[in-house]
Amino acid sequence: MIAALLLGLAGSLHCVAMCGPLMLALPLDAAGKRHVFGQMLLYQSGRILMYALLGLFFGLLGKGIALAGLQQALSLLAGTMMILMALMAWRFERLITALPGFGHFTRLVQQKMGKMLQQHGNSAVFSMGLLNGLLPCGMVYAALAGAIASVDGINGALFMAIFGLGTLPLLLAVTVLGRSFGQVMRRRLRIWQPLLLSFAGILLLQRGLHLDLSLFDAAVPKAGYDCH
Repeated sequence: MIAALLLGLAGSLHCVAMCGPLMLALPLDAAGKRHVFGQMLLYQSGRILMYALLGLFFGLLGKGIALAGLQQALSLLAGTMMILMALMAWRFERLITALPGFGHFTRLVQQKMGKMLQQHGNSAVFSMGLLNGLLPCGMVYAALAGAIASVDGINGALFMAIFGLGTLPLLLAVTVLGRSFGQVMRRRLRIWQPLLLSFAGILLLQRGLHLDLSLFDAAVPKAGYDCH
């Protein structure tokens, strides 16, 4: 699950630029910093819960693919995709939203979130966190590739939950520091995003290659002593 944590850290660098303005616009009650911080944790809990639910679904999907004998290919494909994203900075959000029906679904989520921005209270904050987990995000798609490669529903949910927790420290820092978390600092932090994404991809590639080591062990005769 180290790959999930690395993806979460890389994802937080991405989210600071993409989701920072949204978090600053959340309908949080101005009843003290402690209360606002608690509501922000509630919002992030909703987001991480949605990630875990997505991980459960995609982990089960990966399990079905693995039963077809493609577990190694899944890990190799997931790792390769992450490294390509790091090297080429692909905008997967645009590719995904171009799929039939996905753009309409995204607009519905955004419209619902827009209505909730006018509301206050814990329920609205938690619901916005849930909906945030459905917004287009290339880093989330990279993490879902890792969840598929986990080839198990529970492991997929755990992978995505750890990914979400990895994004938490920096996003909470943005909430606390607010606009003092300037653009220069954001640009410096984003330098680390491709590095962390590459490391996560390498871990998945290593796991995919390691899956067949037992086959080589079985195929190569063991050296031993002949007794006469």
